[in-house]
Amino acid sequence: MIRLGYHPATFPGEGFDKLVASLSTVCAAGWDGLEYSARVFEPFFDRPDDVRELLDGADLTLSGIYHTCAFAGADETEAWLDRGERLARFCTRVGCGLILIDGGGKAGGGGEEQIARAAEGANEMGRLCARHGLTCSWHQHWGTIFEYEEPFEQLMAQTDPALVKFTPDTAQLSLGDFDVPATIRRHAHRSVYVHFKDLGADRRFTELGTGTVDFPACWQPLCEADFSGWIVVDLDYTSLDPAESCGANKRYLNDVLGIAGERDRRSAAG
Repeated sequence: MIRLGYHPATFPGEGFDKLVASLSTVCAAGWDGLEYSARVFEPFFDRPDDVRELLDGADLTLSGIYHTCAFAGADETEAWLDRGERLARFCTRVGCGLILIDGGGKAGGGGEEQIARAAEGANEMGRLCARHGLTCSWHQHWGTIFEYEEPFEQLMAQTDPALVKFTPDTAQLSLGDFDVPATIRRHAHRSVYVHFKDLGADRRFTELGTGTVDFPACWQPLCEADFSGWIVVDLDYTSLDPAESCGANKRYLNDVLGIAGERDRRSAAG
């Protein structure tokens, strides 16, 4: 079952206020859920019912929660896993089924040791998620030691596909040296959660269908692999009014790519 999610980054406010500010617009546009970061939710780890009530009131769920780490050293990785345990307990209470991870900050120097540390940490987070009945998925990101294909593929080879799924991000991959459709095809069997995001010629994120990403070519291998999961639009900024941007991205998924979410299907069924 495909579901469609949105990230509230383009809405006004800071932190949790962005989530609150986005709810009515995201709901009205027909999205199924929202993604946000563990950092924002950490003050609510001990009161998940407050978040669950807020989301239920907007007929939305949390598609995934983003939990990042640089993996620069063993102490940082251990602290990240400790927070991951608290995050997993929060997820089970708030109705979120997936923890999205990435990292590999360049401050760690890169190289084989940091790649191996990241892979070991990702596998451990995958085991942690599995113990809580959750899914763990790796999100490739520009600005890390995994921004190019060679180190990223080393990471994929060193992580257990049963424990660590893959979240391709069409814009983040495009910033590197990836053949984006080919990368998605190669790892389609691990893809349970996808970021669709466009990239302008100026290498800045932009609304779907207004940049350089070939979304039909990216969507085809997922269709062929019978993709069933979340497709999330995650723009860090927009030159449009946030509500206009939110609606435009949803229409592109529905009308151009022909992708319907759960609420779309319910609406069509009457």
